[in-house]
Amino acid sequence: MLITVTSHKGGVGKTTSAVHLAACLAQELGEGSVALVDTDPNGSALEWAARGEGGLPFPVVGADEEVDAEHVVFDSQGRLHGEDLAAAAEMSDYLVVPTTPDFLALNAVGRFLEDLDEAGECRYRVLLTMVPWYERLYCPGRAELEGAGVPTFAAWIQNRKVFQHAADAGVTVKEVNRKGAEAGWWDYTRVSRELLADLGLGPRRLRRESGRRAP
Repeated sequence: MLITVTSHKGGVGKTTSAVHLAACLAQELGEGSVALVDTDPNGSALEWAARGEGGLPFPVVGADEEVDAEHVVFDSQGRLHGEDLAAAAEMSDYLVVPTTPDFLALNAVGRFLEDLDEAGECRYRVLLTMVPWYERLYCPGRAELEGAGVPTFAAWIQNRKVFQHAADAGVTVKEVNRKGAEAGWWDYTRVSRELLADLGLGPRRLRRESGRRAP
């Protein structure tokens, strides 16, 4: 399974999403089954991994390195278009397109979808990230996407400072002992399970929540 996380706009949580989706998929599909490939010239995922010195539950490699994993998540360069986007669409089983719910970011999603139409067919969903807490029950950005018929994950990622703490420490939020960490991890767990279900790939083991309600 090849998953590419890509966006036409910076600052929407692309690398954060790539890192956490890789971690959640590794949890669902088994240890050693997932790797993350950083193809962004900024090298943000590689830097994230370097800060933690082995704190991530999967390997992170550069674009020119070999990958020995059944499932691969790609943290793409910003604004894939033309031949690069066509290659990603052809190679990937699924594109995850993070966006914040603000007007400028949603406009960038529209431009991405136009470019994707020209690049070729590929299964994709838009992932809302950094959703303000006061929009957790009703998000206008989500309503706009759904009204336009854009495939969107039912789960979304609430805006939480703990994600920055995780990046600074080179780990996932699951390893951070701060407010919102458990809820942030659950957000991405729901997205990863939705992605697997959409692809018809049942995980080897779905871990049940231990009698508690999800955060």
